[in-house]
Amino acid sequence: MTEFWQTPLAETVRNSKRLAHRRVPPNDIGNWLENYAEAAPTSSNQGTTNIPFQRWFHFKEAFSPKFVADTLSSLPYKVDRCLDPFAGSGTTAVTCRMLGISSDVIEVNPFLADLIEAKLSPVRAAGFCAAYDDLMSTLEIKPADRLPIDGMPPTLSEPGVGGRFVFASDVYATIRAIVRQSDGLAPEHARLLKVLLGAVLVANSNVTINGKGRRYRRGWQARQRSASDLIKSLDESVDRAAADLTLYSGLSRSEHVVHCDDARNALARVKHADVAIFSPPYPNSFDYTDVYNLELWMLGYLRSSPGNRALRHQTLRSHVQMKWQETRPVAVSQVLGETLDALRRARADLWNPHIPEMIGFYFDDLAVVFSELRRILEPGHHAVVAIGDSQYGGIHVDVASILVECLHSLGFRLTERGAIRSMRNSSQHGGGFELSEHCLVFERL
Repeated sequence: MTEFWQTPLAETVRNSKRLAHRRVPPNDIGNWLENYAEAAPTSSNQGTTNIPFQRWFHFKEAFSPKFVADTLSSLPYKVDRCLDPFAGSGTTAVTCRMLGISSDVIEVNPFLADLIEAKLSPVRAAGFCAAYDDLMSTLEIKPADRLPIDGMPPTLSEPGVGGRFVFASDVYATIRAIVRQSDGLAPEHARLLKVLLGAVLVANSNVTINGKGRRYRRGWQARQRSASDLIKSLDESVDRAAADLTLYSGLSRSEHVVHCDDARNALARVKHADVAIFSPPYPNSFDYTDVYNLELWMLGYLRSSPGNRALRHQTLRSHVQMKWQETRPVAVSQVLGETLDALRRARADLWNPHIPEMIGFYFDDLAVVFSELRRILEPGHHAVVAIGDSQYGGIHVDVASILVECLHSLGFRLTERGAIRSMRNSSQHGGGFELSEHCLVFERL
């Protein structure tokens, strides 16, 4: 049996055209997915490098628009409104827009929330480019642009700490000047410019970013980026966005709501959805807020250390980089109980002694999310989840099996389950064990 997320791309496009609401031009979804790399796993963002809107910012953790389109076309009922409680880079919302389907999406990271809003907002390319050209032609570096932001990591700007720094001083000052002057633009232009500037920050820094944080480039001292490199990259980023905005300027605007908040709180403001499609953070101890540390600080989303701590406390409890407040357990699962017992017995051998508590908190948080989804979704409608396993100290955390048991008591029945891909476990988490990434389809009873 072929799972719906393994549908060939040509069939995805045909199905999506039938699914699309009449107000959407029938060729838009096919044109949009034309450059999708079909060999890439649908649970990753690897195949979207050349897809309009998705190419604006490289978001490693996203699933693909093909996954969303295949999910929507596989459902046995018409979808007018879709929900994504962990929106990330907005793949669900953008795919829905291409199909004329309305959406509610939630994203706690304010930079990513702006990225989603920018993708969904019908900005006139000519007006934005004119505003950008005017800003850059009058750009002035002021003394305040060279100063550190209160509370920011001291390594962000030259001279840094111990000779290590993320941005050369002229690059840092140019970024800060662009952000400062963007405050004088129309709100939709300012938001889009910050998003496109955020997309070129890492490329013009001395570091690379992965799920574990920042790492200095090899030989970075001899290959410093300059302010002119930054501006050239930003010009190219603006050109790509303008081309996409022009190409899809005729899209009708469906109703889309972006909630910038903790999903555990924001779901209370969502009244109804026909389906929920999402991929929550995995319990892999990656601090996803820290991964986007550069964008949050350099673009002005963070302005103090307390603000940074507050944002990190609003995220799902999927990592141990924060000290989490103890809460009453709500997730009920025999597999979870056995896993937590095994982790507690192995506590002395774990790379962090708080991992057992973190795993318990993680499933408690997901139980809270699904408690809200039970109210939002009608009986017979579905929550479709892409989620991955973890391993600590040789102990396998079977996330899919635990979630199935937890959700049974919350009024959800598993109707489909399949492996999307396998992921290589890190040596820190136990070595070469192949971890599964699953698609789980739950029906609201």
